[in-house]
Amino acid sequence: MIIYKFGGASVKDATAIKNICQIIGKVKRPLTVVISAIGTTTNLLEELVDAYFSGNDKALELFDLLKKNHTSLIGNLFEEVPAPVYSEVNALFIELKTKISKPSSDQFNFEYDQVIGFGELLSTTIVSAYLNHIGQNNKWIDVRTCLDSDDNYVDANILWDSSKEKANAVFPDNPTALYITQGFIARDQNGFTTSLGREGSDYTAAILAHLLGADKMIIWKDVLGILNADPDYFEETTKLDLIPYQEAIELSYYGARVIHPKTIKPLQAKKIPLWVKSFIDPSQKGTLITKGEQPQPLLPNYIVKKRQLLVSLKPLNFSSIGEKDLVFIFTLVTKYRIKLNFTQNTAVSFAFCANSTARNMQDLVTELEEKYEVELSEDLELITVRHYTPATIEEIQNKHHVLVEQKNSNTAIYLTVAN
Repeated sequence: MIIYKFGGASVKDATAIKNICQIIGKVKRPLTVVISAIGTTTNLLEELVDAYFSGNDKALELFDLLKKNHTSLIGNLFEEVPAPVYSEVNALFIELKTKISKPSSDQFNFEYDQVIGFGELLSTTIVSAYLNHIGQNNKWIDVRTCLDSDDNYVDANILWDSSKEKANAVFPDNPTALYITQGFIARDQNGFTTSLGREGSDYTAAILAHLLGADKMIIWKDVLGILNADPDYFEETTKLDLIPYQEAIELSYYGARVIHPKTIKPLQAKKIPLWVKSFIDPSQKGTLITKGEQPQPLLPNYIVKKRQLLVSLKPLNFSSIGEKDLVFIFTLVTKYRIKLNFTQNTAVSFAFCANSTARNMQDLVTELEEKYEVELSEDLELITVRHYTPATIEEIQNKHHVLVEQKNSNTAIYLTVAN
């Protein structure tokens, strides 16, 4: 079994879908293809669920836009649209509209997960239908029928044992099989949809690779492979030919955008190689993630996180920061599901950095203000350098106003004022 994963950019329009269908048509079977929502559909659905949860009538306007986008895509993709395509897609729209026409519960994360997965359900239904239309027979699979999770909505945890049994039944190792399925979503024990974290389709593909004992997995991107820096921020970048599993885990942990942070470990556990290749130029070799000691070539790797917020805390009673303070702070961070990008503490203060766009951040700050003097520093950037050199450190310090610096033998982290 081979696992392919295509992200939103690879299915953003009719031309893009036809391109990935050519890529799919050239590989041997059995093949399982995991597909994300089309283009920026997930962003649109996030707007929709925000409006729905707050009781804003804009939810129905956003629903109409979602339907218009997909109906237009279908019209551009098929010369003559097969009747089943419209009926299957329309059934999903009826289900979604029925959902958002009812009052929301008071649990945002739950409501988020009941809405957000429609992007993947729509995209895979359309791609599967088009593949069948051009003679590439395939089976559409609702991944929720085999991926069981807990009810930790928005960031659910897979129940591996029950999922393995179901996955091997749903994706039999038929030598001619082509399966099309969704990333990002699963189902809890009460039958409700859960999501595996933003950009979680990579993780879904890795889960299936692990459960099915895949020979390899390929993530198809709009870049030639994994680069040592984001080309959106750096003019000169170099493609990495090979990255050891542990290095890939470190890069994703610090925020490298090419791979979802949870993707690598399920592959590493079964020594399944992961390729990152370009759907724009499939003939290029790409980047291989596998066992090894060091990346090839060994270069400084730059990771930039924009829109960062630094929260600095000092006790109101002039005491020092002790273990009970840390427990209290981290308990609140967990309660409000804030992901910390780094922390720093002294005898009398504690500071953490997080995405300024994080939901519930203001609620967290409000509760912290009951016990601490809270200082907020906004419009910051977090720059992480793996395998830094003296020259790279000097360059960052010369080009940026550095507020906080942390270093160990392999990694340097700089919190800077945004340029």
